[in-house]
Amino acid sequence: MNKLIKITLLNLCIFSSALHAQVTLTWQNHTQSYPQAIRLTEALVPLMQSAYGNLDQTADGFSSNNISNIYWPAAALYETQESKVAPLHAQRQRLIEKLTTLHQRFANDDRALLSAIDQLTQVVNSWQLGKRSPIKIDLDLARIQPPKNPLLTEGDYTLSAKPRSNKIFITGAVNQTQVVAHQAYQDVSHYVPASARIDKANQDYVYVIQADGRVIFAPTAYWNKQHQEVMPGSLLFVPFNTSLFHPELAEVNDLVVSLAKNRLL
Repeated sequence: MNKLIKITLLNLCIFSSALHAQVTLTWQNHTQSYPQAIRLTEALVPLMQSAYGNLDQTADGFSSNNISNIYWPAAALYETQESKVAPLHAQRQRLIEKLTTLHQRFANDDRALLSAIDQLTQVVNSWQLGKRSPIKIDLDLARIQPPKNPLLTEGDYTLSAKPRSNKIFITGAVNQTQVVAHQAYQDVSHYVPASARIDKANQDYVYVIQADGRVIFAPTAYWNKQHQEVMPGSLLFVPFNTSLFHPELAEVNDLVVSLAKNRLL
């Protein structure tokens, strides 16, 4: 009996804590605060009213005109409070230090590598970071499937929900960091042919950081190629070729991928 009472009291404490949690949700430069834990669908109602005004709404509180142009496969929820973002900032600082060291080491040897390092440094520094939630964000599913309607507990959140992008972002061990047009059904190798990669690039694989958060290490060489399509709005990272002489490049690759997964789209 005492054990049951303790468990009940613990559950009540947890529930009470959740009820009194301060939640802040930002979407499209509009921020709304809530005095307690709240479901995502419920939190979005005042946000959408703030963003679009008091438009005609459906029974669920959403105007179909407001959300019909959102590309939900790429929608994402990020935790942006300091406790979640600080480790990502530390990762970025470590990556920048690694890239700076590489730049100094190859300053007089490989101009193509130096250019790729400089461009990658600028790209990584431009990213706004937040810990991406693994929960797939889809309001249609959230309304009918409770597991798809996450409870936002204490913390700061940013929702990325935008119209379908028509771009692909390419960076890494390439001659030129660039944004190119997305082409439906095209293989990843179409976007990063051998001619686009520097000598010190991995010539056989490309990291595809899909817009839905998945990371795919895609084979792209003639001997291992498998058809891999790319979602609109995705990032392609051409990794640096690692070797016994340059093992630090493996950590650079890992850090870039980790940060790219958690960049705000």
